[in-house]
Amino acid sequence: MYHPVTVTVHTLEQEAAKEDEAGDDDSSITITPTSTEPADKIDRAYDATTLKGKPNGLFRACMEAIRSSHHQARQIRTALILLGLFTDKNIYKEWLTVFYAVNSELETKLKSTDFEKSLGKDKDELMILEKLQQLGEKYYFTELYERDLQLLYGVSSRDELLKRVGSCLVDKPNGRKYQEVVKNMTTASDLAGALFCLWGVFIVGGGSMARQRALKMCGEGGVNVYQNVAGPGREKRKQHFIELWDGLAEAVDSTSTNMKQFTAVEQSSDLCMKLMNATIKDLSDPWWLKWFSFTALVFIIGSTVAVVAHFLLSWRTSHKILFNCNI
Repeated sequence: MYHPVTVTVHTLEQEAAKEDEAGDDDSSITITPTSTEPADKIDRAYDATTLKGKPNGLFRACMEAIRSSHHQARQIRTALILLGLFTDKNIYKEWLTVFYAVNSELETKLKSTDFEKSLGKDKDELMILEKLQQLGEKYYFTELYERDLQLLYGVSSRDELLKRVGSCLVDKPNGRKYQEVVKNMTTASDLAGALFCLWGVFIVGGGSMARQRALKMCGEGGVNVYQNVAGPGREKRKQHFIELWDGLAEAVDSTSTNMKQFTAVEQSSDLCMKLMNATIKDLSDPWWLKWFSFTALVFIIGSTVAVVAHFLLSWRTSHKILFNCNI
């Protein structure tokens, strides 16, 4: 006997595209589920955002560097959302936990005087670090993650939370690898690549729409992480991020020092996007999946959803060793 389950068939990218069409007035955003948005429309929206950066600028370069990983991420997130990111608090809690752990490493380095001293007198690296820190004055996320996770874990102190986070990461090898990569970064250029992925998904991506989905499941106390990326002014926030990014480094010529930073940020963004995709393989299955066979999914919620669900489950199994070893 199969239990009926309602599954929402859409992606955060679709919602972000709707948010772009709606402008800065969040009250006008339509969040009616749809299964008719073609993948090429989402890709066109991605390309349109890419073109908002300067020609030959760093923002475009980073967006182009992660494009294939973004395409893969769209497929993964489609399956993930279908399988319960916003229908199962435990999965959402795991997702927040992993990204909290990685983001915490990033922000610890951004604020570290020892890290700043380690850059020596490299003016280009120090300039990048300073600009990232300026961005952080508006967007540091670590404490916001912690508020949400304390609610989701039902703990009252940071020490208790860190114990829960550590326990969660025990069976999250890709999350631990991502965390370790960021922890071991030695340049501001590398940190910039991590920030591009971890913060860009909120600032440039669909942070406001994700908040609305999470709000229904967690309530006001569980959506603090979105507080600086939601509400009116989204286009201004996005444009500010793009302009700052284009100012980090320029592609002057292949021998210039600044070109070295440009390439390093670009490559770090690509690596971190791949690592971000890999972490999704670690997440648990939703509570309701045990009630279904693949045949039942086909019958109950339609072949497209079933195929995507089957795709994620089989991909998670077949790629676990690959993602643990070869990113």
